[in-house]
Amino acid sequence: MKKYVIFLVLLIATLCVKAQSIIPQVNENVELMSILSRMAGFPEYHMDMAGQYIKDMDSYFKESTDHPAVQYMKGLRNKYGIAYDAVMSMAVHLDNRNGVFSLIEEEVSTLEKRWKKVDKDEFLSYLSSFYRDTKFNEFFLAHKDLYERGIKSYQDNVISHFDIDWYADFYGNEPQETFSVIIGFCNGGGNYGADRQIKGHKKEVFAIVGYYVNKEGMPMYSKEYLPTLIHEFNHSFINHFLDENKYPDYVKELEPAATDLFNSSRWSMAKQAYGNWKTVINESLVRAAVICYMLDKDMLDKDYKPEEIKNELLEQVQRNFRWMPELVSLLRKYEERQVKYGSFENFYPRVIDFFEDYAKKENKRLDVIKSK
Repeated sequence: MKKYVIFLVLLIATLCVKAQSIIPQVNENVELMSILSRMAGFPEYHMDMAGQYIKDMDSYFKESTDHPAVQYMKGLRNKYGIAYDAVMSMAVHLDNRNGVFSLIEEEVSTLEKRWKKVDKDEFLSYLSSFYRDTKFNEFFLAHKDLYERGIKSYQDNVISHFDIDWYADFYGNEPQETFSVIIGFCNGGGNYGADRQIKGHKKEVFAIVGYYVNKEGMPMYSKEYLPTLIHEFNHSFINHFLDENKYPDYVKELEPAATDLFNSSRWSMAKQAYGNWKTVINESLVRAAVICYMLDKDMLDKDYKPEEIKNELLEQVQRNFRWMPELVSLLRKYEERQVKYGSFENFYPRVIDFFEDYAKKENKRLDVIKSK
């Protein structure tokens, strides 16, 4: 009887992990940071894809364009490169106590590294004054209906097609984090991954997704948006393999070849805000894993057509992830032999071999071209 009870408890625990539900949400701190960045002229927060929300925003904050916080934010971009995902990373690390902002208390800091040299106390002081002076909360509360429409559309048209259990099946281990989706209503077509680990809690991984509407003001989410969501959560299973503190040998072995590939793609990667070889490798694996998800016939949503998968692959090649077809083939071989490897961690040395071989072939090809 005792053994049966233990088995039942373990089964329930397993089912609870498997059944982690994803409920999209709006977050006031995300809206605050994106709108402040928009006012500071950040182009990635100035896509103007949210219809009436953009008009409301520009009208409401037009008298605050010279606010000290806006000028300070401009300086952060110019001096420290605070932009894109660094903005969203700060958003999920903020704690708002009656209009006074501080940073959450973490086990280990996960705030994006570009914030490291920033005087955080000074920034938080400017942010708090902006929040109070503009009566930001009034703007946020006034758009409750708009936020709810966006959330419902994302739930109905994207989340309903999403099979979160795929990650554990593919990577060979259960997620140690909780996953959340936040819609960034000022983010246009921008999508960002961020995480945090509040002291005493599990690590949280956020997919902060963009928002855009049609001419009638209706959200334009559809199943075609699903690969973007799959992409963001893949990062939590991939990125840590290039953490020098956890896997120094992987970093050391992969760096020479990956640096060559990055240097040969520097211009196109810079246009996508990918500024180093680690990011390019992680993005390559994440994007290849998305295609593996689409190819998996056991997924909740099984009707990806061959042309949809082909288009996804072509898009990645056009973004200069030119090794994508071969990398997808490699990951498919991993899936076929997963019983042998047990987990993606055990397979990662094969990934290193792949990039080393690819870089050697490219270098030889370039040498031939130069010699002509």
